[in-house]
Amino acid sequence: MSINRTIAPPVREITSFNIIQAAKHSFPNNIPIYQINTGIGDLVKTEWIFPAGNWYQSSPLTAFTVNSMMLEGTQHKNSFQIAELVEYYGAHLSFNIDKDYAFVTLVCMHKYLGEVMEVVSDVIRNATFPENELDTFRNKHKQQFLVEQSIVKNVARFIHFRMLFGNDHPYGSMIVEDDFDKINRAELLKFHQERYQAKNCRIVVSGKADDLVLKIIEKYFGREAWNSTEHSNNPSPMINTEKERYIYINKPEAVQSAVRIGKVFINKLHPDFIGASVLTCILGGYMGSRLMKKIREEKGYTYGINSMLVTFKESGYLAIASELGAHVTNNAIEDIFAEIEKLRHEPVEADELQRVKNYILGDVARMFDGPFAQAESLISLLEYDLGYDYFHQMISTIKSINTQEIQGLAIKYLDPESFSQVVVGKMD
Repeated sequence: MSINRTIAPPVREITSFNIIQAAKHSFPNNIPIYQINTGIGDLVKTEWIFPAGNWYQSSPLTAFTVNSMMLEGTQHKNSFQIAELVEYYGAHLSFNIDKDYAFVTLVCMHKYLGEVMEVVSDVIRNATFPENELDTFRNKHKQQFLVEQSIVKNVARFIHFRMLFGNDHPYGSMIVEDDFDKINRAELLKFHQERYQAKNCRIVVSGKADDLVLKIIEKYFGREAWNSTEHSNNPSPMINTEKERYIYINKPEAVQSAVRIGKVFINKLHPDFIGASVLTCILGGYMGSRLMKKIREEKGYTYGINSMLVTFKESGYLAIASELGAHVTNNAIEDIFAEIEKLRHEPVEADELQRVKNYILGDVARMFDGPFAQAESLISLLEYDLGYDYFHQMISTIKSINTQEIQGLAIKYLDPESFSQVVVGKMD
């Protein structure tokens, strides 16, 4: 039977989502652990979550350095010994950090979990940040930073954060080259003791996460308090959006210009956030979005342009980002604001809205595709102290939102006068 490829396959609405609620337990030292046990395969993924992001640091790069250097040595093992043991058991250990939280992630075979967990416990609890490793870290990351500063989209992103939140705010502060030389080992040790401790820790385990796995994790993390130093209270700084709404940085050597347009925005805790996410997707959130059609397909100004909502614990932002030829940058910016104005003054057609809903619901379905995806989705709730009812509310809102509500959100949140712009690149 031949397939007629001129006829698109039928679009079917997604009506059910495989949301598995984690079983919550509490260890003797009160660390909560969330268990998603599918029993499928032989892999176990364990994720530790700490409130140890940029928000909590008192000096630039402290949070990033602590999170990045925990593998570089402990009270019992050096970096080579740690790496050798992790590799020997075929495990993968990674560290990540954002504005609010720090994460440690271990993926390991079920049968080797005990051996690897002993190493991970040592790394998380007893990191020492050796001075010789710190020197290497400073030099390496300073060079990486200098390279990043030659890339226009990176410069635009850093400047835009500063414009939106202010340079004195944890979400907006810009790193400079000298900050790498000021990284202080004593400060790293203090931050590690204060932020990476039992009373700040939450654990999510998924995959073949049976009761034996819980017992192993409890043995190394759940029986007593660790790193129990009292941490200082962090003030809640005010967002200080810069009055200058347009910044142009000339980079004569640049091939393209990087453009970022955006504003401080609501976060996931706001009742309008889900609807605003649909609005943002219509504007520039997928390949069929209005900005992609206008700026890429019709005008040929860029290979890609997108709009995004990014949510933090204490705030969020909306941004439109692209890289464009210098000679079309101004025209592209005019077209971007023209598309924003259309959303404010013209209702979205019902078929376009349905297409976007289908796309978003497909993404939602992928959020629960397998135990590891289920775990990541749970973590996105834990970061905001939300429950599983948020997912049901999200699905219901996406399905029910109508064109009038979309236009109302556009009028409320997409006032062109509220946006800041930064352009980094070659002046035409």
